[in-house]
Amino acid sequence: MSKKIHVVGHRNPDTDSICAAIAYARLKQRLGMDHVIPYRAGKINRETEFVLNAFGVEAPELLKDLHLRVKDMLNGPIPAVKPRTSLLEAWKIMKESNQKTLPVVDHTEQMIGMITVGDLSGSYIESMADHELESLHIPVENVIRTLNGRLLVGSAEQDLKGNVYVGAMRHETLEAYVGNGNIVLMGDRQTAQESVLRQGVSALILTGGATLAPELEDLARQQNCVVISVPYDTFTAARLLPMTAPVQNAMKTEGIVSFNEDDLISEVKEKMLETRFRNYPVLDEQGKVVGLISRYHLLSLSRKQVILVDHNEFGQAVVGTDQAQILEVVDHHRVGGIQTGEPILFRNEPVGSTCTIVAKCYRDWDVVPEKAIAGIMLGAILSDTVIFKSPTCTEIDRENATYLASIAGVDPKEFGVQMFKAASNLGERQVDELIEEDLKEFTMGELRVGIGQFSVMGLEGLDQLRAELSQRLEEIRGQRAMNYLMLMVTDLLEENTELFISGAKPEEIAKAFDKPLDKESIFLPGVLSRKKQVVPPLSKYFLQ
Repeated sequence: MSKKIHVVGHRNPDTDSICAAIAYARLKQRLGMDHVIPYRAGKINRETEFVLNAFGVEAPELLKDLHLRVKDMLNGPIPAVKPRTSLLEAWKIMKESNQKTLPVVDHTEQMIGMITVGDLSGSYIESMADHELESLHIPVENVIRTLNGRLLVGSAEQDLKGNVYVGAMRHETLEAYVGNGNIVLMGDRQTAQESVLRQGVSALILTGGATLAPELEDLARQQNCVVISVPYDTFTAARLLPMTAPVQNAMKTEGIVSFNEDDLISEVKEKMLETRFRNYPVLDEQGKVVGLISRYHLLSLSRKQVILVDHNEFGQAVVGTDQAQILEVVDHHRVGGIQTGEPILFRNEPVGSTCTIVAKCYRDWDVVPEKAIAGIMLGAILSDTVIFKSPTCTEIDRENATYLASIAGVDPKEFGVQMFKAASNLGERQVDELIEEDLKEFTMGELRVGIGQFSVMGLEGLDQLRAELSQRLEEIRGQRAMNYLMLMVTDLLEENTELFISGAKPEEIAKAFDKPLDKESIFLPGVLSRKKQVVPPLSKYFLQ
């Protein structure tokens, strides 16, 4: 299976960012790359939700970060054993699954211990040196299952107790060794069977498939003796008997180092260097074992792979992008500070929308997008170009929008008006939502500058929000340690923007646009584009 490739836009995603990720991933899938998956880097805004719902497209899964985590090291589920599983059965599971360590879990699948090959061999050697099975608590059911036995008398729920003897001598001699509560292995000699039963043994294991005569079965019941018939010869049965002990006798329960599947690899690596275990169990949020990891996994681990759309700066990217392997960038913004260790496909064009570039990619590959995919790409172009009114809009945007509209079966301008109306009612929005919905961060020299944008169809209701808007801008700026935080409230009907400013020197922003500062905002007639009409004047002013 090919390694997953994440296609994702910037944080605080807008319609273009979300739809570009979906459409570009779909193109890759159409070209045979099923492991290319679209993601989103933040909450879906109302405009984007309207576009996706209009064409029946599901929102991508949220990608919180691209840090390597323990779950990225796992190769699938591993077998686990219960505490009463026999040592032999545990060894067989290890052999079949090529595992030298197994987690031991209770009836709720919670981990209660670990058992290794070394634990198995150590336990076997110790038990072979001691004929006392009292401390091993061997379940009768383990003996039956491990030795392919058949229960003749007694209950499978019992545990074997007492010293173990092989009844290979004359019964008169055997009586000197065997006493009440012992365990005896012997063959089909009825005289010897009767003798040990009358001695009050707790268990009789008949080898070679031997059975009891009816009268001896009755005697065994009277003596509360467990009788098991096994197909093995006496020597083999005697060797296997210690291996019927449950793993709970040999497992480790203390000093176990485990990790959570969401732990960062950087933290796990440090812990592994401090310890020397062969394997480390990995648990999920419920404490259930989901896998094992070792130092070998660290050696074979590779970075997550990502394709960035609608941005090319780490300040706007998903957390951890700097640790990921960037394969491609598809964008229409200025080239930022991203550096890669190897050549990549970097497609950056001066058009109004990333989805315009993605639509061109479909046409370059001679792939006709599905109706729904064409529809969401059209919505993204209309959003970023403000229904072709933005100065960023090009003839290439208009031509590709016309092409996509013919596939989607909608009128571009009518759909664009519906889209903006669905998301632009100021009276229904929270101030934090207005600020955060389409917020992007820029680096201008030594300054960290955040610029959000919210488009409306008329400014009704804005006056009631001014005081709260200014207050929250200042609070959020402080929380994020930004030098300036601004919000563009863009009126699409009148084609102008009021720029709200939070910063130590808001008058500096006013100077950059050569506009008067009215309290904590400036009015920018004819300004619709953040990328082309707001960021360039600020960059020029602060970087001159």
